[in-house]
Amino acid sequence: MPKQCVDKDIKITASTGRVRVHFNNRIIADTVRALDLDEPGAPLRIYVPLEDVMPEVLAESTHHTHCPYKGEASYYSLQAPDEKAANAVWYYADPCPLVEAIRGHVAFWGNQIRYQRA
Repeated sequence: MPKQCVDKDIKITASTGRVRVHFNNRIIADTVRALDLDEPGAPLRIYVPLEDVMPEVLAESTHHTHCPYKGEASYYSLQAPDEKAANAVWYYADPCPLVEAIRGHVAFWGNQIRYQRA
């Protein structure tokens, strides 16, 4: 069955400068190649190339959601020695054409996550 995608006014731009993602008082991602995804009605989301995330903090999740504008989202949970965050990282393995630029990138959410721009 072909993928169904709905158009929306979503803007994706290169983040300026360095972006670091902190979890459990530790930098888990550090990149100068982040993307800002601005979707009307939603908070600005920062997408980081997966290769710029420390792989040892990612644990595959069976959780999936669907967005009509971006496609099927898959998730990772975050794990640290003394803290875990279920389904705190998501990505679109096969994004809709409108957001093709976020392929290979992940986004983070949750109270345990802190972004730092430099």
